[in-house]
Amino acid sequence: METINFGEEQNNSAPEAPNNRKKKLIWAGIILAVLILSVIGWQYWQYTHSTYYQQMKAVKELEKLYADDTMGGKTPEETLALFLDAVKKEDFELASQYAIYDGREDLKKWLISIKEKGQITEFIIAYSQAIKEKGAGTDIQFSVYEDGKEISNIGLSKDLKGIWKIIF
Repeated sequence: METINFGEEQNNSAPEAPNNRKKKLIWAGIILAVLILSVIGWQYWQYTHSTYYQQMKAVKELEKLYADDTMGGKTPEETLALFLDAVKKEDFELASQYAIYDGREDLKKWLISIKEKGQITEFIIAYSQAIKEKGAGTDIQFSVYEDGKEISNIGLSKDLKGIWKIIF
């Protein structure tokens, strides 16, 4: 004779259904979380590659460069004196550090070209004289002429920290 035990079957099959449903809910939650994180990741990627983000990043880097820049004098005369001392030593890298960040490379190239033309002495004399003629505390503008034509001008202006910088 066969024995049928209904109690065991009910105990084995009844807990399986809620357990199976629980697994499905967990997997659905994992898939939903992956989808949400994917959308967030995609949006972040789009934002970091946007023109706006790139411009803001460049502005922040430039602001940091300007904030870290302490080269210059408390007066325009002091800045020009420091600048000319560096030019006299033909340390054009140091001389260019007295300029605002954007103009440094151009100023350095210009000083090198003046040296190559053999005009450093004339440059130093002309700008040393200009220091004596200009008054302290004002924005200063110098023009450089070659063969009667203005080829460049150098200005000095106070930055937000009160340091005078060369504008080239």
